[in-house]
Amino acid sequence: MTSRRDSPSTLSTGTRARLADLWERPGVRRFSRYAVGSVVAFGASNLAFLLLYGLGWTSPQVASVLAFAAGIPVNYVLNRRWAWQRRGRPALRAELLPYSGVVALSVVSSAVGTWAVDRWLQSVDLPRAVEVMLVDATFIAINGGLFLAKYVLLDRLVFRDPTTPRPADHDRPVADAGRVP
Repeated sequence: MTSRRDSPSTLSTGTRARLADLWERPGVRRFSRYAVGSVVAFGASNLAFLLLYGLGWTSPQVASVLAFAAGIPVNYVLNRRWAWQRRGRPALRAELLPYSGVVALSVVSSAVGTWAVDRWLQSVDLPRAVEVMLVDATFIAINGGLFLAKYVLLDRLVFRDPTTPRPADHDRPVADAGRVP
């Protein structure tokens, strides 16, 4: 008989402490929240994609664009307010335009990828359900592939902490560096 102490799900005090310390790091918590928010937003997007393309209502390119439109509000709000803890009115140049660029990269990648697979599938005789599954798998793969890149872009470009200097700021000379008080 296995005791509760020997159970693999029981963590030692040291392991629990290390996990608690890890969780307290802002980057880990932020990334975890980003991941959860991305899964929720992707669920909305993928459902929209499957409905629009799967039911034959539109092409995969249009379905990709409309699917992103379904997920963008959810993704933006969860990322901005929950993952990066931003409040107040977003700045157009500092936040909204870069966010739009990240989204545009994702939309274009998804639309081109799903179009290419759909076009190739036109030359192959497969049941419609298989075609839909393959094109949707492409949609999923592209978004999954961009997952980490989007996090880095959002963290370093879109929701960057304004009090943290950019890497280029470290190379600039300080105006009063030679003056002694």
